[in-house]
Amino acid sequence: MEPLRILMLAWEYPPMMVGGLGRHVYELSRALAYYGHDVHVVTVHEEQCTTYEKVHGVHVHRVSVDYREKYHFYEWIAALNKSMLAYTQELCKGYVFDVIHAHDWLVAICAMDLQKKQQLTLVTTVHATEHGRNSGIYTSLQWKIHMHEKELVKESNVVIVCSQFMKSEVMRNFEINSEGVIVHPNGIDCNFFHAVTPSLEITKRYHLSDRLVVFSIGRIVNEKGFYTIIEAAPHITQRYPQVLFIIAGQGTMLEQYRAVVQRRGLQHSILFLGHITEEEQRAFFQRCDVLLIPSLYEPFGIVALEGMLAKKPVLVSRVGGLQEIIIEGVNGFLMKAGCAQSLNEKLICIIEQPEIAQCAANKGYEDVLVHYNWSEIARATAHTYEKAVQHHKCGG
Repeated sequence: MEPLRILMLAWEYPPMMVGGLGRHVYELSRALAYYGHDVHVVTVHEEQCTTYEKVHGVHVHRVSVDYREKYHFYEWIAALNKSMLAYTQELCKGYVFDVIHAHDWLVAICAMDLQKKQQLTLVTTVHATEHGRNSGIYTSLQWKIHMHEKELVKESNVVIVCSQFMKSEVMRNFEINSEGVIVHPNGIDCNFFHAVTPSLEITKRYHLSDRLVVFSIGRIVNEKGFYTIIEAAPHITQRYPQVLFIIAGQGTMLEQYRAVVQRRGLQHSILFLGHITEEEQRAFFQRCDVLLIPSLYEPFGIVALEGMLAKKPVLVSRVGGLQEIIIEGVNGFLMKAGCAQSLNEKLICIIEQPEIAQCAANKGYEDVLVHYNWSEIARATAHTYEKAVQHHKCGG
């Protein structure tokens, strides 16, 4: 395969990380660069970063946009796209790209305008949908976002999704046929835990020496299902007082959940940490006894792979892409989404049958190394680019 010139558009990229999208773009772009492709990522400028830098072989361009606090998020995204389009049009004067790779509706306006003006192949990864996040479309803002998603999908030469669940969702919501939607799973850097803060440090800081730690991490929003933990905690901690649920992440529901924990007197059983560093994340993965992902909606679930790589028993909701990763009792455990009773039953089984739990954890580790390696995912993605470019050149 000849090296490709790839222009990626993403609203988040390290160090500006909100969810799994930023990590996905970072890992995919550097894996593609490793195989010799010329990869340029255009993203948001952060104060501590330079406008341009080359990281792991990837050209990273950061565009300035007014601070988010001045705008409603939707308006800020419009301003970001305007800045991105101006920057990429100048960039295209010096580079001839083969393909634009857009990540979600947040860069849709820039991607579609650039595609038309430069006559380039457009590949889009749909990481999640507004319909899926909200179990429907109920407000004018949700409708606007849904229509951005639909138009971007329709204008794309190829759409990439991370799971069969997401393929079905995209086909259903945007009325496109299966041939135009390709499944490439998310992956994980298999060296993720090579450099890590010793878990002893967080054990001392949070007084964890005699606790059985159930760790969760993600955006603190309704779709992540963390309220199920609050509902389940009284029962499980009555039986096992040493259990401590630790939940890391930021989001719109954080203070509300903290208030509920305080009101119900669960401070000894549940700890909402808020934002933690990547180094701290790795330390918690290594220190925890169980990784819990109680999502109500989850297109894939990279966090599950991180737990599996750490050789921890992983308990996830039977939803979306998670149920494609986890096989009950084989490489992890499945619970009914949003059901505190199911969470309790599965967690009790994990606690009371440690040998079975560890066997599943070991199998999970093997599965990650074989099936979710970014090197193989990058190869497959490059092949998708190549086919899309050839089809586009032939008038497809």
